[in-house]
Amino acid sequence: MTHPFTERLSQKLTGAAAATSVAAILTLFLYVYGGLPLFESAEAAITYSILLSLSAYIYWYIKDFLKATGAKAAVALIIQGASVAGSMAVLSVRGEETLNQFFGSVPAVVITGLLCWLSLTLWYSNVSCRESAEECEKEQAAAPEKRAAIDHISVKDGSRLHIVRTEELQFIQAYGDYVMLHTDDGKFVKEQTMKFFEYNLPDNFIRIHRSCIVNTSKILRAELYGKESYNIYLKNGVSLRASSTGYKLLKERLSL
Repeated sequence: MTHPFTERLSQKLTGAAAATSVAAILTLFLYVYGGLPLFESAEAAITYSILLSLSAYIYWYIKDFLKATGAKAAVALIIQGASVAGSMAVLSVRGEETLNQFFGSVPAVVITGLLCWLSLTLWYSNVSCRESAEECEKEQAAAPEKRAAIDHISVKDGSRLHIVRTEELQFIQAYGDYVMLHTDDGKFVKEQTMKFFEYNLPDNFIRIHRSCIVNTSKILRAELYGKESYNIYLKNGVSLRASSTGYKLLKERLSL
């Protein structure tokens, strides 16, 4: 998974310019309104910006594991706290008076950081949606001609053989090079690809995300989540993420 800030030179320069701009704005704020000397203002602002930038870089690789809004908010606050703590650690060598001056400006610094973080997460979300759409378009262009839909799937589990009827399927998720079948009676790993099931299951199965195919007869409702993604809620209470492309296909298939 390529990081958007390392994919092209223009994006590297954009990221560096953004971090520099944040450091410059905070330096000016701490110097003019915070009452800190210019050198100490720059020290605190640069430290804060570096820590925030490093966290932003790492966040790209963990964002998909943070499904709940509360978890994302907690991560944002933890990062702000760590960045502020780093600045305070640097200023602590300048004496207690300097530290107290900076402490009075912490709320404004955190608000600025949260606004930057919100902008970053929205941009990451837009990049992810665009990549998902491009990948789906590539797969559709290379898709084989659809054959007669399968009505059952055989799954070997040790010495036992399970026959899973397609109407029992809730949804299918990517599981490495295989797939995980989620049924009314449990989960089963099948040594087959997502593409195979996308083009061989009945029409009531729709690929709503590059890693998920859902049985539309099991859907309870759909809700907007973020800027260009949706949550699909099943009748059993499970929530699935749908890309904008997948949701559009879902609406077309269901004639919504």
